Amino acid sequence: MKPEEIQPWESFLKRTPLFAGLSVEDRGKLAARLQLLSLPKGATVFKQGDESDALYLIVSGHARRYRAVEGKETLVAYLGRGDVIGETGMLTGGPRSATVRVDATSELLKLPRKDFEECLREHPPILLHLSRTLASRLIEGGQAVSPRPSSDQARLVAFDSALPRRERALIAWRLGAELAGQTRKKVLVVDLSPEPGDIARAAGLKPKPTTETALRAANLRDPAALAALAQEHPSGVRILSVSPSTLGGRLFSQLYLFLNAVRDSHELALLCLGGPRGDVERAALTEADLILMAGCDAMRPQYRHMEAEVPPLAEEARRLLRLWIGDLEPEDAPLLIGAERLVVPWSEEANEAYERDGRADSAFAVEPKAAKMLGHLARRIGGVQVGIALGTGAALGHATIGVLKVLKREGIPIDMIAGTSMGSLIAGCYAAGYEPEEIEELALRIDKAWVYENLFWDLTVPRSGLFAGDTLLRFIRSYMGSREFSDMEIPFACVAADIETGEEVVLKQGRVAEAIRASCGLPLIFEPTQLSGRWLVDGGIVNPVPTRVIADMGADILLAVNLTVPASERKSKLHDRHRLRLLDQPLNLETLRQAAMPVLPKAFRAPNFPEVFFQMIYTMEYEVAQSRLDIADVTMFPDLKGFSWTELHRAGEIILAGERSAEEALPRLKALIPAFRP
Repeated sequence: MKPEEIQPWESFLKRTPLFAGLSVEDRGKLAARLQLLSLPKGATVFKQGDESDALYLIVSGHARRYRAVEGKETLVAYLGRGDVIGETGMLTGGPRSATVRVDATSELLKLPRKDFEECLREHPPILLHLSRTLASRLIEGGQAVSPRPSSDQARLVAFDSALPRRERALIAWRLGAELAGQTRKKVLVVDLSPEPGDIARAAGLKPKPTTETALRAANLRDPAALAALAQEHPSGVRILSVSPSTLGGRLFSQLYLFLNAVRDSHELALLCLGGPRGDVERAALTEADLILMAGCDAMRPQYRHMEAEVPPLAEEARRLLRLWIGDLEPEDAPLLIGAERLVVPWSEEANEAYERDGRADSAFAVEPKAAKMLGHLARRIGGVQVGIALGTGAALGHATIGVLKVLKREGIPIDMIAGTSMGSLIAGCYAAGYEPEEIEELALRIDKAWVYENLFWDLTVPRSGLFAGDTLLRFIRSYMGSREFSDMEIPFACVAADIETGEEVVLKQGRVAEAIRASCGLPLIFEPTQLSGRWLVDGGIVNPVPTRVIADMGADILLAVNLTVPASERKSKLHDRHRLRLLDQPLNLETLRQAAMPVLPKAFRAPNFPEVFFQMIYTMEYEVAQSRLDIADVTMFPDLKGFSWTELHRAGEIILAGERSAEEALPRLKALIPAFRP
């Protein structure tokens, strides 16, 4: 290494924990032996079992360490700027104990074994220091770095769009603001459009595009230098405006250093592209952890062109998410068939509101659902998605409405939802866009007269159920219409059981109404539903509280509402309540039977058929719920011991019980969600 190159690497070694304790002289001699190495994204530094022939330091970029056990490769740790790779094998002389691959175009400093050993012979203090550092690490039982969360959330997000400049700037700015607010992380928004500055204006700032001179003067290997070039909004979000032509000229050789500096200078970075995809734009898309590809009806031809060009750069489907801004017209729908997508409402009225006063908040006040959907997207990107599982319980399921009301009132978001039986009906309504108050209004309209008028006309010849379930399906369709799962505002799933095999069946594709009908099909009461060649019944018999389902859907924060209680507790309290109400009831055969119960012969005091059936269901579902590992971060248990599954007419009281349970859980709920942190 040339003398003029030693000083920068000596300074870099000083900031590297493994070498920070060395003297200036020893660091300088070590720096003189280093070789600069550049590796493209996806390259392998070394493989497990290889000879330990060199030590590496990451100067710019990121890598992952994998270890193979019984032929299966497992992710061990994430590595970033300043981390040392391969030091253990260099000291022990053994083969590589893991495989390391870079997941961004990276710069590494390489120290070959020969130079390493000569350096140790000439400077024993280096060996002593390395030995002490590694010994301390082994005692602590840790790795050189702490792995990132298991959700492996993106840090560098590319937002490529076929949108008019105004909409592109508004959506990009609001998404950046939501990322900061929902995750409480440091966020950098990079405006990489041909004429940068629109995003800064949408944020209420006077644009200050970064010049080539400023970038040349900045040390792009030091993330702090890049952060200093950005404008800071009062919210804490930073905006960097730079033209691709600036990066694509004489600075192109430093493009990957720039992209790594963007990634490393903040916890989350949003690269906003807005023009033709040249070398700079393609490099940004290739290096991104996640690509957001946005389109709208007005620019459908440009979006079709994106569809041909961008997905191949994503390499993996999980790295690409499509956004549609505005109403999804029938002629637009084929563009998104089979794709993971998010529809963000937008209107010309929102544009006009922004034009009047130049404030992005005015536009989103006109389209509040757009802000809500971008909040969902921000939590997904940041790895803080909230999922809730609504349990089974027939009339008791009304308690989940109370829970949803409290969550809405307190601003606690729900990004995905799953339900079983009655929980599936309420979860489906919520996922379709109904507000909790609208669902409550629906529940309060159902009384005994409604049940008799609608349900008992559905009686059928008892073969596999007393009721055909056609009336129930019509009722569900009156609210779900012909919606499919892909049409729901937030991800939704419901649970049914295959009555022939006893297997749990998670429904999340096809028509929503039919799936909810299957999930609500209480055995013997309703005939089984045939879907996809299976005969399905109420999912409560296999999974009364589908918390595992929302975890599998991708939720990071798991909430659950468990409506099951021991049948013995429910029965004793229920009988006490009936006895207390006898004096208030008109004289009839039933009240006489209840009053005479203590003195009747034993045979007459035995539970009747409905009581036996429902107590059996109570017991089974409670035991199933108890036997399953509760993986929820917070589980709410509404006090429903005084209610029966059949008391649909008492919805108001049951909803209040749900509200009380949610209010009691609020401190625990808010402690889990970053948006509520100071």
